[in-house]
Amino acid sequence: MVKFFESIQDEHRDFALKQQVFFIASAPLTGKHINLSPKGLPASTLTVFGPNSVGYIDATGSGAETISHVYENGRATVMFCSFDKSPQIMRWFCKGTVVERDTPEFEKTLGRMGKEKIIGARAVILLDVFKVQTSCGYAVPLVNTTLDPAKIEEGPRAYLEDRKTLGHWAGKQVENGTLHAYHQTMNTRSLDGCTGLKVARRERGENILLEDAIVWFRRTTTQWPAMLIGAVIAVLAMLTLRAATETFGLRLSSAVRL
Repeated sequence: MVKFFESIQDEHRDFALKQQVFFIASAPLTGKHINLSPKGLPASTLTVFGPNSVGYIDATGSGAETISHVYENGRATVMFCSFDKSPQIMRWFCKGTVVERDTPEFEKTLGRMGKEKIIGARAVILLDVFKVQTSCGYAVPLVNTTLDPAKIEEGPRAYLEDRKTLGHWAGKQVENGTLHAYHQTMNTRSLDGCTGLKVARRERGENILLEDAIVWFRRTTTQWPAMLIGAVIAVLAMLTLRAATETFGLRLSSAVRL
């Protein structure tokens, strides 16, 4: 079951630092792309400064999506998931800042982190964590290091094995007749209030058109800065056009009199 926390607990920190990889997602305010980047070895690159403060060393990559997006709007989500026998998914919802390698704060931040400088490091991403989410992780495959039944001739090797827990859980929900109720409780809205699974919304008795209109209105009114800027630009454009028209009219009138 999903759980939410206002800060990083000790067990969350310990779980994060035990993983071999974590992921960070970010996106611009406009455009087509949402970025998702894997990052290695949290124990060597990531530091939890406190319950709501985190930093990680950003190595040089082929792109700078996370840095660009954090500069633009600060939004980022860090995700950890377990590939061993104890499944779990954990997300940290964050607002970030960038400390680049050529700034005085860079070395100071590395010192605070207690990390060795990584060759090719270009920045440290500092993150203020405002919400922590944990969930079961049943859908994340298990890394098995025994014989792969499909490739026995290759001998012992690491391979991804589907967990049985998700199917068992869903089967129990269907058997008990509670799966649709779960959808209605958990799947009708995103964390930011965007509308979700329509069939669950209908089963819950929502008026889809009305609720969509309400959500659209709320989302639009939160964009008042852009609307205000647009209105100012429109007024300035009208004033400029009027002034140009009056000037052209005066010149035309003078030309006619001549």
